Amino acid sequence: MSIVYTDAQLALQGRLEAANINPASFLATDYLNHYNEIVMLLEMLPDMPDMIEDCDDWAPKSYVQHFEDSGFTAKKLAIEAYGIAPDVIRKPFEAICAKLDKLIVGTVAGLHKVGAAERGLTGDAAALIKARIEQVQGMLMTLNQLIHGKLEGVKAATKAEIVDHAEEEAAQTQADIDKLFD
Repeated sequence: MSIVYTDAQLALQGRLEAANINPASFLATDYLNHYNEIVMLLEMLPDMPDMIEDCDDWAPKSYVQHFEDSGFTAKKLAIEAYGIAPDVIRKPFEAICAKLDKLIVGTVAGLHKVGAAERGLTGDAAALIKARIEQVQGMLMTLNQLIHGKLEGVKAATKAEIVDHAEEEAAQTQADIDKLFD
């Protein structure tokens, strides 16, 4: 699938690559750092369950909020580019981010509910955390593909479809964690 760019997009496109913003997608990989931070913390949990408190410091951030809060040199350009990013890129990108946020928040909430910091994690719970991390990393790879303008292999789903599925998955995440500690 090829992208047909608007005049506004074409006018901005020439400034993007030098600013480390993909000129095909109008997105920057710097946003993925927000998710990489929580992945790193989740990876530490099986060995250091008290790191759950550090996970509490992480919260979902929109693309715009991430760049407003970041030290990214071209953050104003990144925000401007995102505002006019092609819908064929931005809509699935936002939908996957919403799904990712739900999965992460649900996992951390579930760990709190079962007292992971106080009680530690069983082998099954550690395996579940590992599975969740793999899910998150898979979604991050899809986001990375979108950021690099690669639409092949990215399911063309509406935001509503992905968000609905994320709600089901977040509920499954909680149920899975609860089973491990009952």
